[in-house]
Amino acid sequence: MRLALRQLLLGSLRRQLMLGMALVVLLTMLLLMWDLALRQHSEVKIRQTEQAITMAESIALSSSVWVASRDLSGLQEIVGSAAAFPDIRYVIVLDRRGQILAHSDSARRGKYLNDLPEEPKTLTLQDTNSLLDLASPVMLDARHLGWVRIGIGRTQFNTQVERMLQSGLWYLASSIVLIGLFASVTGLYFTRRLHAISKVADAVQAGDTGQRVDIKGSDEAARLAQEFNAMLDTLQQREQELVQSRDALRIAATAFESNDVMFVCDADWRILQVNSAFHRVTGYLPEEAIGKAPRDLMGSGIQTQEFYEVMNESIHTHGSWQGEVWDRRKNGETYPAWTTITAVRSESGEVTHYVANLSDFSARKAAENEIKTLVYFDSLTMLPNRRMLMGRLETAMQVALSTGHLGALLFVDLDDFKTLNDTLGHHQGDILLQQVANRLQSCVREADTVARLGGDEFVVMLEGLSKDVAEASTQAEAVAGKVMQALNQPYDLGMLTRSSTPSIGITVFGKQQESLDEPLKRADLAMYQAKAAGRNTSRLFDPKTQAAVTLRADLEAALRTALEEEQFVLYLQPQISEDVRVTGAEALIRWQHPTRGLVMPGEFIAVAEDCGMIVPIGNWVLNTACKQLALWASQPAFAHMTIAVNVSAKQFHQHDFVEQVLDALSRHGAHASGLKIEITESMLIANVDDVIVRMEELQHHGVGFAMDDFGTGYSSLTYLKRLPLDVLKIDQSFVRDVLVDSNDAAIANMIVALANSMGLSVIAEGVETVEQMQHLARHGCHAYQGYLFSKPVPAERFEASLADFLKPLQQTATLTHLKQLDD
Repeated sequence: MRLALRQLLLGSLRRQLMLGMALVVLLTMLLLMWDLALRQHSEVKIRQTEQAITMAESIALSSSVWVASRDLSGLQEIVGSAAAFPDIRYVIVLDRRGQILAHSDSARRGKYLNDLPEEPKTLTLQDTNSLLDLASPVMLDARHLGWVRIGIGRTQFNTQVERMLQSGLWYLASSIVLIGLFASVTGLYFTRRLHAISKVADAVQAGDTGQRVDIKGSDEAARLAQEFNAMLDTLQQREQELVQSRDALRIAATAFESNDVMFVCDADWRILQVNSAFHRVTGYLPEEAIGKAPRDLMGSGIQTQEFYEVMNESIHTHGSWQGEVWDRRKNGETYPAWTTITAVRSESGEVTHYVANLSDFSARKAAENEIKTLVYFDSLTMLPNRRMLMGRLETAMQVALSTGHLGALLFVDLDDFKTLNDTLGHHQGDILLQQVANRLQSCVREADTVARLGGDEFVVMLEGLSKDVAEASTQAEAVAGKVMQALNQPYDLGMLTRSSTPSIGITVFGKQQESLDEPLKRADLAMYQAKAAGRNTSRLFDPKTQAAVTLRADLEAALRTALEEEQFVLYLQPQISEDVRVTGAEALIRWQHPTRGLVMPGEFIAVAEDCGMIVPIGNWVLNTACKQLALWASQPAFAHMTIAVNVSAKQFHQHDFVEQVLDALSRHGAHASGLKIEITESMLIANVDDVIVRMEELQHHGVGFAMDDFGTGYSSLTYLKRLPLDVLKIDQSFVRDVLVDSNDAAIANMIVALANSMGLSVIAEGVETVEQMQHLARHGCHAYQGYLFSKPVPAERFEASLADFLKPLQQTATLTHLKQLDD
């Protein structure tokens, strides 16, 4: 049975053709139907879902006022109208708690649903082949009042899918019938012509090579017959050549053992025969090459006459020669070829032929050059990279030392390139870097070097400058000016035009022996000096800059050591209320350096901000303050006091800042109500909503908040009324001249009035005189902090000095009492 089926299907080319075409069409149509069904299914489903969402949001919008007023009859009318649409299973309006206010089935009013979304946004709750269930929030003036929930059946959707499948099956059946008819006719015509070729092939196999296929036309079968006849002609010719020429067999055996380009020349260096690779490599057809001398045909002109004389002498003396020859292809392209030439001698020893073997190794040469490019050049700009620059710099420094002519390095860095790259995309950034590379090369001499170190950093190396340092510096600055002018021109980035400015650091080298890294370090430092000067400028290296950088690096290292070895000390400055009480203190950090003594925060906080140390230092202050609060909790005289901790923007915006604060309180056993976190207005610039969320979460646990330095930064009453603050602090810059500067006095008074109107406490910082305190008290400020009471002191001294802190207030109270008696 299996054999009979196989014979039925495969015994005839015509049947195979018909079966194959039918299968191809069947599979193709099935795939098309499947893809179309999936697309239509998805599109119909998406369209129905979008219509449902639009209806739900429309009902939610129209019912917002009715929900707000709890007008159930109005809501029921809206629900009844919506339920009349086709395929609507149910329409429900609920309040935020899930109570049904209106339902297409009025009997279900008053009941509750508890499977509503947590967030007020339109969401799909159920999406099956039979039902689409979604909910949309009812909003009024940004307030979430309730939900609209709609259930829509999929009846129409399923009907459309069934119709589509029926149409697809009809088209499939029609296509199979048509392709079967086409395959039958085509197969009959094609197999008849193949049979003619098969008949001649059988005759040739039987030994009769004189027959030829007689098929007219220009189709594939006719061309196949012609090629078959040509093959038979060639076969007869080769048989005759093999019989007639024993020398030809010997030459062929020698010449064509290799798969490389090979050709055979006679004793006069005329090409007799070439192999199949000859045309592929050289571009010449055999008829173009035969009869010509190899040197005339393929000579590149690179080798001299002496080269060929040495080659001929080696061939005649040793019988062969091999070496690298630069040849030329038919298209004029030159290429390196490893060439072996062997002399073929007759029985008498005379040279009768030459056999040449050529191996085209231009690909290997290209690979070597590519490797060299990857190692020594930047792949984006094709400028020398750091490796090549360092090699050239080493040579240039040696030449400068021997000749006395100085060199210079220009370290070029693009200003704000990262922002441009992130905004426009890396592709546009790459185009800009390539244009920068071209402009830099146009600004220097051919003997100078332009290199890319990576990113947006370029280095220009100038050689052969003046022997005088000042004059060489002037020459380098002139080139820097030229570079500045070139790089300040707009950049054409296809559809966009953008500007980019450079900062350039300049240094001269070659005056004394030094390591390779030194000139680059100096140029880099000078570049950062240009950045600090406002960017889009150049700076010549200043030795003082290096000293400052070294000092800063030492300070960064010392800060890390200070944190590891616990060299920081917590100081406290008292906060005094008008009713003669110490209500708390502000925590301030000091650095007890082992050799420099007590270091004030102004000397190291900015550096800590820049190098990322501010976060661990801030955590140290937070934990130390919580530890102090826990100690005070056991002492009646201090149990009521609070400690205010300044928090930097970087520390506050740490993703786990809330957890850090709560962990510090828990670890040391401190009460959250004793901790006051002081924030600054600069924190609000980045993400005020995030700030508010974190503040509210900590406030929920009892932590208080004060706005430090209010009025000196990004003041916004819109944000201020949203912030969960407890205290506003008047900055000392306003308090200092509150008695002599009417503007400062007005600002201080305004802050006090604003705090009182918003129900916030207010503390004045930097109070140094009784008169300042009295002025502030008259305008409603009743809490103070400053040198009038005490400078910041260590915790143990703070505890022993409570009475001293209160003396200014006690004296003021006495004076006020005496004045009242006199009156």
